[in-house]
Amino acid sequence: MKNLPDKIYLNFGEITKEEFEESDYKEFCKIDEYAVTYCEDKVYDCDVEYIRKDAFVEKACEWLRTHSEVDYFELIPEANYCGAGNLNKKKMIEDFEKYLKK
Repeated sequence: MKNLPDKIYLNFGEITKEEFEESDYKEFCKIDEYAVTYCEDKVYDCDVEYIRKDAFVEKACEWLRTHSEVDYFELIPEANYCGAGNLNKKKMIEDFEKYLKK
C-alpha cells in the first residue's frame, strides 16, 4: 500500500489523565459512550502515539549510520557497553527505541 503514515495516534477523546491511567483498553472499547479512533495528528491529551516499526527502524538505522558512537553515548548515557569492541548495532537500536519512548 502506498502513502502509509509513519505514525498515527489512538484518540481516546476528552478523558482525564486519571481516567486514562485507570482504564483497561479492551474494557474501554466496550463502553458505548466512548469511541476510540485514530488520526495522523495528536488531538487529545491522552492520545497514544504509534510508530510503524519499519519506519522507526529505518530512521534509527539512518541515525546510527550518520552519527558517531560518541553521539550515541551522549544521547543515551545509560547505555552500558564495555568499549567499542562490544558495540552491537541491534542492541544500540533497541536502546535507541527505548530512549525515543521516554
